[in-house]
Amino acid sequence: MKNLVILIIALIPFISGCKKDSETDPNMQIREIAWNYLSDQAKSTVNVDWKKAPVTESSFNGIKAFAVTFNTTEDALLGPITVYVSISSRVALGQDMRD
Repeated sequence: MKNLVILIIALIPFISGCKKDSETDPNMQIREIAWNYLSDQAKSTVNVDWKKAPVTESSFNGIKAFAVTFNTTEDALLGPITVYVSISSRVALGQDMRD
C-alpha cells in the first residue's frame, strides 16, 4: 500500500504536465490565421482537419512567409488552397491562385 501511494505521488507531476497537441504545436497559431483568412465558401470545401494542415517556410511577393496548405474537395480540378502568413508580423498576406 505504501508503495502504491509513493507511485501515485511520483506520477502526479507527469500527469499534470501533459498538454494537448494543439497547445504545444508551434504552428497552430499560423494555421488559425490562415484558416480565418479563408471565406466561408472556401472553408466548406476543405476536406481534412484544418488544425493539421502542413505549414512550410516560403515567400510571398518577396516577403518571408509561412505557407499553409489546405486540401479540398476540388483539388483534382483546382489544386489545394495555400494561404501565406508573414513570418514577422503573423498576418495573412494572401493566397495562391488556383488553376
